[in-house]
Amino acid sequence: MFATPRFIIYSAILTISTISVGAHGQVNGISDEAAEFRELMWEDLMSPADLAAILNAPMLSHDSFGWEDQLGGDPADDAYKNALQSFDVNPEVLNEPIMIPGFIVPTAYDDDRRITEFFLVPYFGACIHLPPPPPNQIIYVRYQEGVSIDDSYEPHAVKGELTSEVMRNNLADSAYSIEADAVEIYTY
Repeated sequence: MFATPRFIIYSAILTISTISVGAHGQVNGISDEAAEFRELMWEDLMSPADLAAILNAPMLSHDSFGWEDQLGGDPADDAYKNALQSFDVNPEVLNEPIMIPGFIVPTAYDDDRRITEFFLVPYFGACIHLPPPPPNQIIYVRYQEGVSIDDSYEPHAVKGELTSEVMRNNLADSAYSIEADAVEIYTY
């Protein structure tokens, strides 16, 4: 029996976000301990029920037609399927200033070709390579100042107040949004 490809991806997300964010991350050489923003990890955005469902995913085999066909009947299977498409947010992280690192998927530019609106996603290539992460693992960011990206492989730290506004786009849907105070290259 094998884990599903999506479970492997989300397990990697949780592991990578834990490693990449770390307890003492730095943004432009400034310790997060000195910042007024709470540093979040991507799993902090999931509701407790969704996180439990992802971490306790059912074991599946690649021998049948599709992994979706193997799920059903067991409430844990339904919880897992729902978590992969969930808009459920974690109320404990809402309406407070946060900092979270991630990768930028542009959705709008200004006249100077600076990115003014984008999805912040937990891993490189999300939203471009289907399927996208669940909506509660995507943040829609508005940044009036705009940001230029020299290297799309570089993670960026976004600082601002996190809200539960749902945004829908042809690339993906997000359950969170931020009016960014700052967007900077993230170093750790």
